[in-house]
Amino acid sequence: TFANFVIGPSNQLAHAASVASAGGGGRRHNPLFLCGGTGLGKTHLVHAVAHRVRLERPSARIVYVSAEKFVNEFVQALQDQKMNEFRARYRERCDLLLVDDIQFLASKTQTQEEFFHAFNALHQADKQIIVTSDKYPQQLERMEERLISRFTWGLVADVQAPELETRVAIVRKKAQTENLEVSDEVLSFIAQMVRSNVRELEG
Repeated sequence: TFANFVIGPSNQLAHAASVASAGGGGRRHNPLFLCGGTGLGKTHLVHAVAHRVRLERPSARIVYVSAEKFVNEFVQALQDQKMNEFRARYRERCDLLLVDDIQFLASKTQTQEEFFHAFNALHQADKQIIVTSDKYPQQLERMEERLISRFTWGLVADVQAPELETRVAIVRKKAQTENLEVSDEVLSFIAQMVRSNVRELEG
């Protein structure tokens, strides 16, 4: 949720844009493209958007899917000759589309084509689309140009590795969640030892 996301300079823009995407005020960007390394909080933000939307609009149809799962569903739909159902799920029966690790679509031409049409249908209907990636759109290799250009229509917000103060705050928050009493010296030591990955830091 947004409540247990620790905000710092490294993720401030991505956080604010995610809150706006969930209808929490501020300018809503569509699509919202979140990029950054592994374990820095992109998926956390995507889930937080879904939780907030579900809370405020219980009837909203939210589709959260990894790009890998999207590919697998597409292949299965082709095999079972159920493309109409597949298309309806992603084009008509969807108010909020959240796709994790879009880089997985690289070089999968047919799936990219299908995603392109789903994207267009949702965008034209003013349905929110949020995509995460480990790279900036322009750095996505073997991805169709027309998809890359659409990813940059809205806002591209990167999530960087957190600074020391943010890392201390993350460890402190984790300790509170786990009901652990940890001294400031220990919090500071852990935050100095693990620098790049929030998931590792929390672990």
